[in-house]
Amino acid sequence: MILLSILLIAQITPFVPGGSGEGTLSSGIVVINEFMAHPLASYTETDGEWVELYNRSGDWVNLSGWILSNALGQEVTMSTYLLPPDGYYVLCACGEESMNGGLVPDYVYSNFTINDTGRLTLRSPSREIIDEIIYTSSWPVTAGHSCERINPGWISSTSSTWDESTITFGNGDFGTPGSLNSVYENSFAQNSWAFIKAFVQ
Repeated sequence: MILLSILLIAQITPFVPGGSGEGTLSSGIVVINEFMAHPLASYTETDGEWVELYNRSGDWVNLSGWILSNALGQEVTMSTYLLPPDGYYVLCACGEESMNGGLVPDYVYSNFTINDTGRLTLRSPSREIIDEIIYTSSWPVTAGHSCERINPGWISSTSSTWDESTITFGNGDFGTPGSLNSVYENSFAQNSWAFIKAFVQ
């Protein structure tokens, strides 16, 4: 009976407010949606590292002053960019397609590293945490594959929300920079299971 009640709640409200940490579904208007930590098709590994943000709200979001940081204390402060609803924003270490694996980024950063394990934190200009992922060796971070979020409304910092990309782009690595993730799921069963996991933790 309890399980049935949870399923009914999940059907009515698949995404619930809460932080982006373990045990809650994502409430961030913009989320970290995909990242490439170990490229193979780029000139150097650093050249081919990138992060994709996704606007899951119904409003345009100005990314001016937004901050992306990692576990090393490195930060990227974004410039003015109006991100539309359901829009994607790709940040990359290199803007040259011939060197970065064959993608066209929206923003090119410097002095920022995406390791195979670590942390990525997205903050507003006031430094409020909007989304955060802490990824370990148990996550689907595979050489030559980006790590894609299965659904932008699911728990941010748990490995079951993520999977390796199944579609190639550019020079041969797997990933979907700037477009719908290859592993995207939005079925009732999947949303219900995500809700249950958040509910019981």
